[in-house]
Amino acid sequence: MDITRSAQQQVHDFNQAITLWFRGETSRENINDVLGRLHQDFIMVAPDGSVKSHEDLAAWLPKVFGTKQGFSAVADQFIVSYSADNIAIIVYHEMQKTPSTINNRRSSALFIADGEGKIRWRHLQETWL
Repeated sequence: MDITRSAQQQVHDFNQAITLWFRGETSRENINDVLGRLHQDFIMVAPDGSVKSHEDLAAWLPKVFGTKQGFSAVADQFIVSYSADNIAIIVYHEMQKTPSTINNRRSSALFIADGEGKIRWRHLQETWL
């Protein structure tokens, strides 16, 4: 298993899942398309400096379902910061768009593979550009 390739694919797949979620173009029952990618002990440092846990995101996601029509999130400019057998740190650029706004961020994400090789997000740090 190439964890760096799998981690980069996770970023793309997560952005697709969150895009569908915000647009309301998936079923509410598909919440694990987003949450299921995150380690139970996941921590995110948002661009404003706030810290969000897996539990925080699980409570927040149902509230934002279908609230951003025309939203999209796309990642590119991947850099492998660190990689070992079951761990990778990936740095990437992300552009989020709505019909009226565009914002960019640089993110650094830690991915861990479990015993069966399933890749999960363990940590995410986002910075506004």
